[in-house]
Amino acid sequence: AHMYKDWGPDGQIALDPEGLLSTIPSIAHVLIGFLFGKMIVETKNNHKRVERIMIWGTVLAFAGLLLQYGCPINKKIWSPTFVLITTGFAAQLLGLLIWIIDINKKSRWSRFFHSFGINPLFIYVLAEIMASAFGNIKVTHVGEAISLKSYIYSVLLEPWTGAYFGSLIYALLFVSLCWFAGYILYKREIYIKI
Repeated sequence: AHMYKDWGPDGQIALDPEGLLSTIPSIAHVLIGFLFGKMIVETKNNHKRVERIMIWGTVLAFAGLLLQYGCPINKKIWSPTFVLITTGFAAQLLGLLIWIIDINKKSRWSRFFHSFGINPLFIYVLAEIMASAFGNIKVTHVGEAISLKSYIYSVLLEPWTGAYFGSLIYALLFVSLCWFAGYILYKREIYIKI
């Protein structure tokens, strides 16, 4: 567990992002995703499937936008409006992808993502291990021991690209490493399941 620190009108306040009040909306987030998955399985016609997903996605997103005036959209505390907006837009994106890939048969562009979808648990665990390793492996730079992550970002990327693009390039390189590991498994038809 951890505490976020933020500034309120009376000074600094601490808030728990994993407390009871944020756990309930996060459970709702999962249940809404489950209901969309159930809708996909139970609706056999792709056109009807897209129609239902887009309608419900729009309803959820619109409800979140309307309710934000009474309950602000806030990811830190996983507010109910955050749940409605994110599930609504995710559903609309899902409906769009079903329309493009399954109905219009335009799937060549999506092959890049297959390695993520075939072994998602492996890639998730790999990313966690790599993030921990990059933070804990120390390298020496100008007589000082810094983490490999700091070295890659601060020494190699930031001076060359600036802070914002350096951060973006670091993230893209990290995702590319994870993708490459997943791609090797995908090409060798190795599927890691529980």
